[in-house]
Amino acid sequence: MDETITAVPLRWRMFYGANALFVLMVFVLPMATPIIAIIEGLVVAGHVFYLIGLGKLGGGKPAAVLGIIVAIPLCILPAFVMLEFIPGYISVWETILQTWTNFWLDVAYGVAQCLVNALSFGAPVYFIYYGAQQYDRGLYGEVYTKTPTTWIKFGEIVIFMLFLVMYLPPIPTPIGVIPFLDLSYLFQSYINWISLGIVAIMVLVKTMLKVKGDTTMGGVTNIFVIGLFLVVELFNRTDLVLKTSIILLAFMVYAALAIVSYLRASSRELY
Repeated sequence: MDETITAVPLRWRMFYGANALFVLMVFVLPMATPIIAIIEGLVVAGHVFYLIGLGKLGGGKPAAVLGIIVAIPLCILPAFVMLEFIPGYISVWETILQTWTNFWLDVAYGVAQCLVNALSFGAPVYFIYYGAQQYDRGLYGEVYTKTPTTWIKFGEIVIFMLFLVMYLPPIPTPIGVIPFLDLSYLFQSYINWISLGIVAIMVLVKTMLKVKGDTTMGGVTNIFVIGLFLVVELFNRTDLVLKTSIILLAFMVYAALAIVSYLRASSRELY
């Protein structure tokens, strides 16, 4: 499990996790919870009456038949509730989409942009120390250069907060307006170009030097997602569907990583 998770460095997992959090809050939880509750209710009802049949009639087909016979009438009320719920459900979905396009998309996309830029700025610093360590190992047989991970992370956090204040528009809250500066044009004109250049140079250097042990930028999928976020901001930042799609893509990468980690985990890691 650890090997699967560490294939994507922690700082980039934070980027994917932030996107996943927005998707869960805005889409998954509001839309999936009612349906899951109805289905789970039916499953629990059938299981309970199966256990009753198991106690009354013993195992095998008699208990299963009793569970089915009792569960079918129980399906009528939930099915009726679901049919009544569907029109309201569609209305809720329309409200969520409107809220997403009017407000949450800009916030989620802005946070993702600030994260990907801050992490891109920090990546070459990690790579420089990685190179110094490889030099130590080749010359002395052991590593003397220590990566100041805490300080690099602190610098990335400071850059992220600075970018966040610069990028996001003023956000109204119940206690007042958060005075963000709404200077997102700086990212389109300067900052994203710098980040894209950093990513391109690092990929080129790692390819030319055939570096295999460094995880500064993660794997091919991670580099693709990073580049996609940077390029969309530069060339097509007004396309709501495209911006939503790359946020959903980051969510799917995070979900796939979690699923693979779970499937590969040993029983000791799970329990």
